[in-house]
Amino acid sequence: MSKRNTTRRTFLKGSIAASAMGATAGGLLWRPGRAYAASPRERKFLFFFAGGGWDTTTVHDPKFGDDAGGVDMDMDTMLGSNGALRWTAGDDRPAVSRYFDRWGWRSSIVNGIDTHSIGHGAGTRFMLTGSSASSLSDWPTLLASQTESAFSMPHVVFGGPSFAGTRGSTLVRGGGGRLIDLIDGSIAGQADIPTPQLARPADYMVDAFVKGRMDRFALSKEGLGRRRGEELLASLGRAEELEAREFEAGLGAQTRDTFDQAVRATELMRLGLSRCAMLRIPGGYDTHGNNAPQAPQQDAFYDMLDRLMDHMSITPGHTSPSLLDEVVVVAMSELGRTPRLNGGGGKDHWPFGSMMVAGPGVNGGRTIGATDQGLVGVPIDHASGLPSSSGDLLGCESVGAALLRIGGVDADAFLQGVQPLGALIA
Repeated sequence: MSKRNTTRRTFLKGSIAASAMGATAGGLLWRPGRAYAASPRERKFLFFFAGGGWDTTTVHDPKFGDDAGGVDMDMDTMLGSNGALRWTAGDDRPAVSRYFDRWGWRSSIVNGIDTHSIGHGAGTRFMLTGSSASSLSDWPTLLASQTESAFSMPHVVFGGPSFAGTRGSTLVRGGGGRLIDLIDGSIAGQADIPTPQLARPADYMVDAFVKGRMDRFALSKEGLGRRRGEELLASLGRAEELEAREFEAGLGAQTRDTFDQAVRATELMRLGLSRCAMLRIPGGYDTHGNNAPQAPQQDAFYDMLDRLMDHMSITPGHTSPSLLDEVVVVAMSELGRTPRLNGGGGKDHWPFGSMMVAGPGVNGGRTIGATDQGLVGVPIDHASGLPSSSGDLLGCESVGAALLRIGGVDADAFLQGVQPLGALIA
């Protein structure tokens, strides 16, 4: 009889699956205990970005009955709910309701976010950094840079926007395919006029020579010179690890499928190679001429997200029994769309947006923030997330500060004087 090779991953996978089946046998959704959740500094973050400006009323900010006011809702839609969570439901968006019915307990919808802009570029920068300053890094870059772990690829951008600010060494673009070609130098042989490639032994000798020179340089310097030398040495070390783990992490393959990219991103997190990733939500959301694509595009995203949550629930994390207890999902867009349809059946830019956040450290099962009958954000109490006449408008910087705190990062160090959205933090 051959001995079965049981790895830590397959053992934990089987244990989690068995626990899930046992808990769901009686018709109850399995929910991992809080004791298994990753600590704030160990949490990973998966960002999804819908470029163009999604219509918040399509899913996240339903307006029916007394709330309808001056908002044009999609035909044949209704209010969906799960406890204190509210969304727009309909036969044409079944995946949305399926997601919130299954995962609403760990998800929060944030509405009435002031994006401070109705322009794509400015809105994107504000929503991801809380400011218009070009020197500031975005939320995933800050989260990836403020950690005790030495990630080889701290923040991986598979698609969508990124603002590295002064932390360019934290961000890696691509996440696969060309990345390894750049590291091992083979990309030089893929040019229109290919250049000769070094043999492996010679390549290793060159690497050792460069590392030795940089090590001596760093030791001979002080201040900025030493720091730069140490940063380069750290980068060389990360490159060597990625070369060694290319197959394990699936870095040699390329894919445009969002689910495949998301799974690959979570694999990098599981292996301890990355803390954050950014992915683009497919579709065209700048629907000035026809608002009809909003519903199928947003429903397709939630269908993908439902499958991803299933995958993470049976996949061991880097420091937790499952990725579900370790990965925070953030879905966002750079702005919202007007409450009324225009003459062409579309909706134009609007400065109040929405966000969906799910995972460990998130105060799930609720809708936070609000807009009025004209889809304008109202003042809220940041601690409770409820409308309050004595509260303040919810700025995108406050949501960002909350995300940093969920990740164990001191938000005050980067956003002085900004009140975090405490209602989002478990």
